[in-house]
Amino acid sequence: MKGKLKKAFSFRFYLKKLLELKDRPDETAKGLALGVFIGFLPVNGFQVLIAVTIAAFTRVSKIAAAIGTHVTNPWTTIPVLIIDYYVGCFLLGKSPHLPHIDFSSFGAILSAGKEIIVPMFVGGAFLGAIFSVLSYFGMKKLLQKEVAAVKNYVKSKQKQPVAD
Repeated sequence: MKGKLKKAFSFRFYLKKLLELKDRPDETAKGLALGVFIGFLPVNGFQVLIAVTIAAFTRVSKIAAAIGTHVTNPWTTIPVLIIDYYVGCFLLGKSPHLPHIDFSSFGAILSAGKEIIVPMFVGGAFLGAIFSVLSYFGMKKLLQKEVAAVKNYVKSKQKQPVAD
């Protein structure tokens, strides 16, 4: 069981799944980029649902979008959210600090939450945009190499004479 769980969260496992998809390289790369972008946003628990829904509307690979959201997984969620917060604070010109939460009213709780959530969304969108562009071009290039390798293999097999 432990080996299967470790395998399910490994980079190699997800890369193999992406390479096995039957979608066009561009569709797969766009789906992955979408998933990576959503993965950096602080919408944990809904990332896959959001990514797959958007992928369905934009006609990109839904499976690749779901895989892309796994940039945040049980081991990376907290560090990614913290980095999102600090990057968002930097971009907004705010000094990062944990706000004092006044539990006397619901409005006060929401206000304190906004001090954290807004920078997290800004930082997540910024980092998501950067890493989704990188993942798009990286995955597209990798998939194009795979397609070319398969085509070359097929051509080489077609040129060989059939032995009786």
